[in-house]
Amino acid sequence: MVGTFGGETHDVRFRGEVDDDGFEVELELNGLTVRIDKSADGIVTYDGFATASGDPTQMTDDDRAALTALTAALEALGGEVPPAIQRVRGFASLWSEFPSTQEMHGELRVDFRAYTSLCGSMFTYQEATHDDWDYDRWDDASTHFAYLSMHSGGPCSDGTYFWTGSQWECFEPDHSTSIEYAYGECFGRCGAGCGSDTQFTRDCLDHDSCVRFGHSLASFWCDDEFASTVDDWASAPDCL
Repeated sequence: MVGTFGGETHDVRFRGEVDDDGFEVELELNGLTVRIDKSADGIVTYDGFATASGDPTQMTDDDRAALTALTAALEALGGEVPPAIQRVRGFASLWSEFPSTQEMHGELRVDFRAYTSLCGSMFTYQEATHDDWDYDRWDDASTHFAYLSMHSGGPCSDGTYFWTGSQWECFEPDHSTSIEYAYGECFGRCGAGCGSDTQFTRDCLDHDSCVRFGHSLASFWCDDEFASTVDDWASAPDCL
């Protein structure tokens, strides 16, 4: 399956192939090519490079905007789509969160068996955590409980609410020890925000926490959390 998507400021060319042994997806946009494939041995390989030269490059805000627009256009097709479109849509959604500080070149390989599905924990609060130079994983200031659901939207600007002890508020805490609960914008779902695919995993939950609880997509502190989500999206089952 091949296609193109034209937006107001960008064009994206995409290709997706799915068979019984695995899949391969490739996207080309803004002079950037990114691809991912899952081979018959279950190894997921991803790579990104400058289209013209093959040189290493990095994801920019314009690239993420283009992938977000492509995802939205493919989401409009609904949940029942051919496997190749589903893979292109999921890859575009996942890569729209790729950190600016992490290079994509080098054919990084991840084991598809490394994910931990949270399907059995849907509609409950689960602990989410991350680390940086100041805080370790599971420190109070880098850990909170997040509600796993497909809830999104509302008046909140980014769809995420945090419990302040007296009410739910729409804001972005910075490693606050007084914030213990959060919900909204599909915490734990692999990919940006909410969408048709419903893989919920431990690694995707921790990445969501990292970028909403003290860091941003541009922060290199969340690079390791993002890298851990690649095999989750490629291999984890849908929960809903």
